[in-house]
Amino acid sequence: MGNTQARRLAPMHAWPAWGRWLVVAVTGALLIGGFGLIVLGGVFRLLGLVALATGIPLSIHVGRAIRQERSRAVERRYAREFMPAMLIYMVAMLYVWPLQKAMEPGLLKAAAALLPVLPIAWLIVASIRYVLGHDELERRQHLEALAIGVAVVSVASMVLGFLAAAKLIVVDAALALLLVYPALSMAYGVTHCVLVWRSRAE
Repeated sequence: MGNTQARRLAPMHAWPAWGRWLVVAVTGALLIGGFGLIVLGGVFRLLGLVALATGIPLSIHVGRAIRQERSRAVERRYAREFMPAMLIYMVAMLYVWPLQKAMEPGLLKAAAALLPVLPIAWLIVASIRYVLGHDELERRQHLEALAIGVAVVSVASMVLGFLAAAKLIVVDAALALLLVYPALSMAYGVTHCVLVWRSRAE
C-alpha cells in the first residue's frame, strides 16, 4: 500500500515514459482546446481560460519531465509568475482592450489600449529572472536560443517588409508589430529545446 501511494505521489520526471508522454498530450490538448474555446466566444471563453490556466503551468514542467529531470525551484517560481501574467493578459485582451474601439481619443482610451502591456512586461521580468536563476551552461543555452530566435524573426520581418514594399503582399502594420513578441517567443522556445537536446546527446 505504501509503495503504491509513493508511486502515485512520485514527481512527474520519475513517472514511466508512457505517463510522461500522456501528460504532454493532455497539456497540448488543454492549450489548443483553450485557444479554440476562446475563439468560439461567449461562455466558451471562460472555459477556454480555465483550460489554459491548467495547461500553462503544466507546459513549463513537461519538458523537464520528458528529459527525466526534476523541476527545480526556478521552474516552480517561473510557473507561479508566468501563469497569472498570461491569464491577466488574455482577460485584458478579451474583455478590456475591445472597449477602446468605442472610446473617444484621450487618456482613458490610451489606458485601455495599453493595459495588455503591463502583464507582458511582468512576463518579461519573470523570464529574465528565470534565465538568471540557472547555471552558466544553461544561461548560455538560453542566450544562444534568444540570439538565433532574434535572427530568424529579423530575417522573416525583412522578407515580409520587402514583399510588402514591392506591393506583392499586403501586411497590416499593427498586426505585424503585435506578432513580434509571440514570434520571438516561439523561435526562442523551439531553438532552446533543440540546443538542450543536442547538449544531452553529446
